[in-house]
Formats: sequence, structure tokens, C-alpha cells
Amino acid sequence: MLDQLGISRVLEQHMMPDWVKVTRAAGKEALDPATGALIPAAPLVVYEGRAGLYPQQEKIRSRGRTGAWVEEVRAGYKLILPLAAPELGDHDTVLVVKSVDEQARGRTYEVTTLGEVSSFPVIRTVWLEQYNRRADG
Repeated sequence: MLDQLGISRVLEQHMMPDWVKVTRAAGKEALDPATGALIPAAPLVVYEGRAGLYPQQEKIRSRGRTGAWVEEVRAGYKLILPLAAPELGDHDTVLVVKSVDEQARGRTYEVTTLGEVSSFPVIRTVWLEQYNRRADG
């Protein structure tokens, strides 16, 4: 029988060289005591840790910004996370903090679909779309 935990460890060590920070909009506003104005609340950190970012040239089904499912072919990215990582949600933001590829550092991505599931899970996989690239990345 296959050792699920052993496979997970090997994949984490060899396929996840990057470090990411995943945040989610808090959805509430906070009062700025200095100005009295309502400001967006700080985003919630959902996950911070190892990951692997891989280009994926074809994406057939995804959720658009309006929440409706659309079918199209476009460039995208696949993010793999350790099995212990929490489930990411649609529209979570992924910031590449450290990467083997220096051009990836500072880029942000948006989670476009719920994570994949499996009968024999060894990693977590979510699909991303590039959101922006910081000039100082």
C-alpha cells in the first residue's frame, strides 16, 4: 500500500520551493479613530508557508469576477500547497514572498476556483490568475 504521508513529504520538499502568503478580505469596515472615517479592515491571513507555483496554459472552467461559471481557454497558474494547508476560497489573494524565480517575488494572484479534492490526497491544488506585479518585486 502507498504511504500517503511519505508521498506528501517528498512532494513538499521537492515541489514546493516557494513561500507564499494567502489573505482573504475581512469583509467588514473599521473606524479610523484619527479621521472618523470607515476604512476597509485588514485582510485575514489564511495561510503562510511553503508552496509551488506552476504555469498552466489551459483553463477550461472557472468562476468569473461576478461569481458566474464561465468556460474558456486562457493562461493560468496552479498553486500546490502542503496537505495540512487550509482550504482556500474564491478570490483569496496569494502573494509570492520568496521564490527560486526572482521574477515571481512580489507578484500577486487571485484564487479562481475551489481547491481540487482527491480520494488519495497528497497535496492541495488551487488554480490562480495573475492579479498584479509589484514594481519592487
